[in-house]
Amino acid sequence: MMDTSLEFCRQKEDLVRTVRTLQVTSQNTLQRAVPLLSSQTGLGLLSTSQIHQLSEKTTQVCRNLEDVGNLLLFRQDELTQTIKVPGTGGSSSLQWCSDGSLYVCGDNGPYIHLLNSHGRPSQALHCFEDSLFLPDSIAMTRLGSIAVTDITDGIVRIHSPTSYPPWVRVGGDFKSPKGIAVDSSGRILVAEYTAGTVQAFSVDKLYRVHGVKKVSGLQGPQYICATPDGGFAVSEECGDVKLFSNSLKLCGSISETYQHVFGNPSGICADPEGNLLVADVQKKNITLFPLTGSPISIVSRGLCKPAGITCSPFGLLYVADSGDNLVKVYKYRVKPYYTPTSPRKSGEAQSQTPRA
Repeated sequence: MMDTSLEFCRQKEDLVRTVRTLQVTSQNTLQRAVPLLSSQTGLGLLSTSQIHQLSEKTTQVCRNLEDVGNLLLFRQDELTQTIKVPGTGGSSSLQWCSDGSLYVCGDNGPYIHLLNSHGRPSQALHCFEDSLFLPDSIAMTRLGSIAVTDITDGIVRIHSPTSYPPWVRVGGDFKSPKGIAVDSSGRILVAEYTAGTVQAFSVDKLYRVHGVKKVSGLQGPQYICATPDGGFAVSEECGDVKLFSNSLKLCGSISETYQHVFGNPSGICADPEGNLLVADVQKKNITLFPLTGSPISIVSRGLCKPAGITCSPFGLLYVADSGDNLVKVYKYRVKPYYTPTSPRKSGEAQSQTPRA
């Protein structure tokens, strides 16, 4: 035990020494180079090939430092709790609430289950209008109402406790609506699986639809999530994860940006820092894609069929594993407190891991 602890301390010292050496050396070079480059017309004995070589090596060192910084922030396979969801089927979608509670829905019946901050069932919303329906995906509107997709009937419903029945149909021409999310402006985003589109629209207090816009050209869009920059991300079955701006313009894809190969991307979520987390049903893992740096494996084992995922601003990741009808809670970040105005910087905060 002592040898392991001593070796661990030495590794930390080596890393600190290495980073400090890079900092001091680069600062000294900068202090010498800037006055010379500003006052002289030539480059002295420095050749073009040396400049090119320095540029390439600097780029690689910067990438390595980004990766080191990211790896220091995150954890892998740190399961803190498993929550059994009421019902016999699997759970495919969930929504974290600011009070620590969790809404869960899926194939476990015509219900949406509300779990309290300790993971215990506290309420069940019965999914019934003219008849029973099975909610496929779930999101929370800006007014605090629950919105769901019903892929069987091809509609979107919003729960209204003051109405009877309490589920109000949202107008719109939906073709196999699957994933649903709400962006930073309050618009509802719906992924239409067979149509290969994402429909964005606003809903007023009378549940009337306004400002409908569409994105097309997707291949089997499944899950969708809003991103902190005002845009959104969409997972494509057996394909990729596409990124869009708040004006619904395609910004790129995860596979191209990070040179990552997906099996079958499913649930996706973005944390307050803008890191994107993606579950892969085929590979049975969850990967985090940071704003800069290489992808990081957050969950590499213990999953059967990961579907919907969501995360809290306290460094917790919630996974709806439809393979064993469990919600699995992981601690994926070292310091869970986020400072919204200063990305990548965090302070200490009390952990809000639900108690078993």
